[in-house]
Amino acid sequence: MDSNINYCNLANIKTAKQKDEERRKAIIDDDIASIEQAINSDDIEQMKNIHMSIEGRYAAYIPTLGLSMYGYNEQFGFDYEFIGKESLKHNLSLMKARIEGYSRNFPVMSVQSAPQNNVSVNVPVTNEININITFEQAKQQIEDMPGLNDADTEELKNKIDDLENISKESISKKKKWEKVKPILSFALDKGADVAIAIMSLILQMKLEM
Repeated sequence: MDSNINYCNLANIKTAKQKDEERRKAIIDDDIASIEQAINSDDIEQMKNIHMSIEGRYAAYIPTLGLSMYGYNEQFGFDYEFIGKESLKHNLSLMKARIEGYSRNFPVMSVQSAPQNNVSVNVPVTNEININITFEQAKQQIEDMPGLNDADTEELKNKIDDLENISKESISKKKKWEKVKPILSFALDKGADVAIAIMSLILQMKLEM
């Protein structure tokens, strides 16, 4: 038997599990780079394509991927028709952080354990007077937002009046939702504070989006 056999190279032999982990890390690194390039491009179509690709690849592995993101519905996923450029940037930044955590095996909270319907828990929806007060409060919130110019402020207050009128119409929820969607789309492009104020009113209307 040859006693001079060199076993040093055996230390470099990788198991199938190690190879799979390296491939997984390479894919995630490429996706993170793609997200950064899309954000830096400022190209809405490129951002939308990467957004859809990341959603398709990771949603099954990160159940909470869409939480706190614009245009996301827990039951139906993302509605890309109403996600503007700034909203895409916001979402992609969160996606990047979440898949980075996923790549490092951070624990992922299940959807079932996430708080449900937080926005509407304490909102009165059966008393018309209370709803009217809420619309007035929303307009006051818009009035107090320092980042809005006078034109945007007035337009948003008009949108809130439109929502109030829609809520009182004797039409189906589906028809109401068709009227509400353009208002929501407009709000999403005006920033997080505006979107939250408008979304709170829409949730009260119980349109089952």
